[in-house]
Amino acid sequence: MTVQIKLSNNQKTQLQSVEAIYKYFYDTLVKGGISAEQKRQIQERFAHRQCLWDESTGKFWQPKHAFLDDVGFFGNRRTTIPSSNSYCEVYQLLGQRISPTVQDYLDFLAELAAEYGNNALNEADKNCAIQVLNRLESQQLLQGVAVNNIPIITANNTLCLAEKVLIPDAHWRKDYIDSNRILHDRVSAKFAKSVGCLSLLKDAIERSKTVKIARNTKSCDWCLEWQNTLNSAELRSGLKRLIFHECESEPILDLIWLAKAQVAAASQINVDLFLSDETCIATDIPGTQHFDEFNKNFQIISSASRYIMLSYLAESINARLGEYSVKNLLPLASIIDAEPCNIHSLLNELRIRSLPSLVTATEPENQEYNISKAATNSRGESSIYWGAF
Repeated sequence: MTVQIKLSNNQKTQLQSVEAIYKYFYDTLVKGGISAEQKRQIQERFAHRQCLWDESTGKFWQPKHAFLDDVGFFGNRRTTIPSSNSYCEVYQLLGQRISPTVQDYLDFLAELAAEYGNNALNEADKNCAIQVLNRLESQQLLQGVAVNNIPIITANNTLCLAEKVLIPDAHWRKDYIDSNRILHDRVSAKFAKSVGCLSLLKDAIERSKTVKIARNTKSCDWCLEWQNTLNSAELRSGLKRLIFHECESEPILDLIWLAKAQVAAASQINVDLFLSDETCIATDIPGTQHFDEFNKNFQIISSASRYIMLSYLAESINARLGEYSVKNLLPLASIIDAEPCNIHSLLNELRIRSLPSLVTATEPENQEYNISKAATNSRGESSIYWGAF
């Protein structure tokens, strides 16, 4: 549908004057020819002036806000003036471009952010912002330009600097976080990460606030079994094997503290969440594990599932390893859940390399182990539980 723009007599007079100027520019500069430097100076002079008439909108536009290609994704904040325009060459001389660049997308987002501040965008501008962010992702790859800490839209339809926005990759935490900090679900998480958004899973640090120990539950019995294994020399040796298997060098790590470590089931664990700059992003939310550094006590939230608790314990122990933490938690959980006397053969079954310091010259190079018996510990369960990991 074509919209007919009605001009006042005064506007018609102004437009006639402007068209005369366009004709002068065309005859003198376009047809006459100018150098690249002269063209740059002209565009610099007119860059911020509303000097391009758009008949479809009935208004003048800054050259940087007018394009030859369709830019409907900018809403009514930018316009398309097609090449069929009588003074197309003059418009391009003044600064009209064919299509948006990375900087055009960034300028648009900055404009919205300045206008709205901490307030939510209206429906039209929200949709424009999402489309622009999605196009920016492609355009930066096309131009080979990296962008960082840009305004990005949140779940509450506000624009916030990327470094303050969290990718909701931990769904169990999401509902406790201010929606002004959560990335909008229509923006690519991969792109958000590349421009500086943080991970709710990896960048949020838990600090325990409330821990209540469980009493007289089956989970307490499981914790005592795991504690017995944790306290063993076999577990420490097995843990070093796991680290060596991943790092390819024997760890310089003191694990003797595990000999006195305790494991307890908790009926309640509440935590606060912080970012690395000490910003608190959530308080008193449900947690799964706590480690009492002073008493070397692992406290795990009670569950009806043995293997859910085992998973949490494996995560907690792995976190204590610091730079030596392992990527695959299955072998770690398996040796925690085994009788100490079965750990060595269990790791052999899992194809975990032996520590060089434990390999003797008398050992056969390709020794076979009868693992069927060791695979089932005295607790009557397989030491390898694949389903939970």
